[in-house]
Amino acid sequence: MGNPLALMMLAAWPVAAAILFSRLGYLQAVIWTILAGYLLMPPVVGIDPPLLPELNKNAIAALAATAGALILRQQSPLPWQRPEGWVIALMVLSVLTPMATVVTNPEALVEGITYRPGLSIFDGINGMIGAMLELLPFLLGYMILSSVEGVRAWMGALVLAGLAYSLPMMLEIRLSPQLNVWIYGFFAHDFSQSIRYGGYRPMVFLEHGLWVALFATMAALSATVTLRETPRGSGPARVRAWAAMLYLLAVLFLCKSVASMLYALLMVPLILMAPTLWQMRLAGGLAAAALIYPLLLWLGLFPVDLFKDAAMAVDAERGRSLEFRFNNEALLLDRASQKPLAGWGGWGRNLEVDPISGEYTSVSDGHWIVVMSISGIMGYVAAFGLLCGSVLRLWIASRGRVLDRWTAGLALIMAANLVDLIPNATVTPLTWLSAGALAGLAARGVTADAAAPATTTAPQPRGRLRTVIG
Repeated sequence: MGNPLALMMLAAWPVAAAILFSRLGYLQAVIWTILAGYLLMPPVVGIDPPLLPELNKNAIAALAATAGALILRQQSPLPWQRPEGWVIALMVLSVLTPMATVVTNPEALVEGITYRPGLSIFDGINGMIGAMLELLPFLLGYMILSSVEGVRAWMGALVLAGLAYSLPMMLEIRLSPQLNVWIYGFFAHDFSQSIRYGGYRPMVFLEHGLWVALFATMAALSATVTLRETPRGSGPARVRAWAAMLYLLAVLFLCKSVASMLYALLMVPLILMAPTLWQMRLAGGLAAAALIYPLLLWLGLFPVDLFKDAAMAVDAERGRSLEFRFNNEALLLDRASQKPLAGWGGWGRNLEVDPISGEYTSVSDGHWIVVMSISGIMGYVAAFGLLCGSVLRLWIASRGRVLDRWTAGLALIMAANLVDLIPNATVTPLTWLSAGALAGLAARGVTADAAAPATTTAPQPRGRLRTVIG
């Protein structure tokens, strides 16, 4: 798929990472290797080596960042620490689940004209390697960004990247999402889904417009925290912080994603006015809600009709879309209940199919139902235990202590992403990196009153990139 430049960009990224590590400080190099790789490399394509899973842009960026971090480990601002027991347990579970899925799915599925093969040991090995690659950003966040300085650098990079990425985003809002076609030679998704409210949603080099909107949310919320941390009497710095926040919020609203707009409307006032205690409480509550959502849905305790009616009242089109998602989740949840422990595996085995036409009659949108139907309860506990557990672990660790605004702000950003994983599959390396940073912070016990040593030992960037507005 695509032109030769797409694969050349993927193959050349380790070289770009080496340049970043030679020019920037340790924190900055790790951050920009993953962040720039995610934003600039082509989506939905990869290098397919023999006997290994496909190496897409996320895997390549994570491998390059990990290699650089290991080579220059002595420059780490903090000693690398052994992950806590719950982190080790869930990571091991994540890696072992694909083999359990293979063991419980040896049979082929033959339904009318549709044939779906049984799983082999090769599928299990590929799945285990894929799980390891997906967890690399989490480990990098846990080991390297788990300090107030690391979180501050990460959120500052999100602001800078959001400002830079807004330029191609604005171009696509005006002309339609065509940059990936012009540069890499293919369109990454269904073009009809980029049309909303009489205009276009940008995609740039991401998989879908919803991914771009979520990134814009992360950048806008990071800019809001930056504004809150900029002293009132700082003059031009304060003006720049206001301008960056307002501009990124405007770009976010032009992305035409209702969910992302709601995250901003809820969290921006909270960041600007509420104490970190209340910010952390909201983040923890949203993480807990995202974690138990499948159980509530399974038991029939989630108010599906209430949410559908509310969405219909706001926008009939969005209401019908939400109803479609709920209906598909019910179908897939019923199918997942047939193989609850380790799921159905790949090759479309987790989806309902019409035996006559051979067409799939269900669509998996939310990340939770994708994981639940493919990897079962084992895969769900492993993935969402790490993602939601990072916020919940920090919430527990910060009780009775003062939390700095950077950490509380990142917890809110992570909570917004977790809620977004219910209707969408918007888990990205940025999600895993943020989760790892929060889990590592909780393990180190770094709060506002314990953060000073970490912030003073971090090396300053050697390059020209700055991570904070102002």
